[in-house]
Amino acid sequence: MTFRAGVFDLDGTLLDSYAGIHDSLSTVLEHFGRPPVTVEETRRLVGHGLETLIAQVLPEELRAEAVERFRFRYKVNAPKLTRLMPGAELVVSELWRRGVRLSIASNKPAVFSRQLLDGFGLADLFAFVGGPDLGFPVKPAPGMVLAALELMGVPAAETLYVGDMTVDVATARAAGLAVAVVPLGSSTREELEALRPDHLLPALVDVLGLFGDVRRG
Repeated sequence: MTFRAGVFDLDGTLLDSYAGIHDSLSTVLEHFGRPPVTVEETRRLVGHGLETLIAQVLPEELRAEAVERFRFRYKVNAPKLTRLMPGAELVVSELWRRGVRLSIASNKPAVFSRQLLDGFGLADLFAFVGGPDLGFPVKPAPGMVLAALELMGVPAAETLYVGDMTVDVATARAAGLAVAVVPLGSSTREELEALRPDHLLPALVDVLGLFGDVRRG
């Protein structure tokens, strides 16, 4: 079947956010006198929310301050360090042209997601941008996706979830959606294959073949 709506993950799917996240995390670790991590190590740490990211590198008594320091640095520096993933602008603009309803379900705070999408001129193409700062539990809890479905007015059976991580497969299944993943982010191809997603795509642009043209019927 072809889908009429899409719920997209953000980091590693539409945005290459790793340099910005690494910059903020490095600032936090330096402040607390902790050893640095590489960009590749950062890539493997992200995807489960900011609090979980910080919990993986700092003890509990430092985490609240670390989260605030990270947020401040990220808001200032992330926009100039973030890039679109290959094919992301084409995919989003083409789906919007077809009349496909679009949403974001990310463990990144929605305030940052909107800031970054707006910087690329894409924010207005999404009917819903979800994040834990809006009161949703982090993925794989399905709350963000279910809220997106309600707002878009498209049933789960006609909506495709698109992501890059094993948590995205779990999220889609919790919400009752088919899932397509592209192994370009934090999870390896082997990790994704083990979960048997509905579609394992070599490139993001390949997702276009899974959506219909709503405006043509």
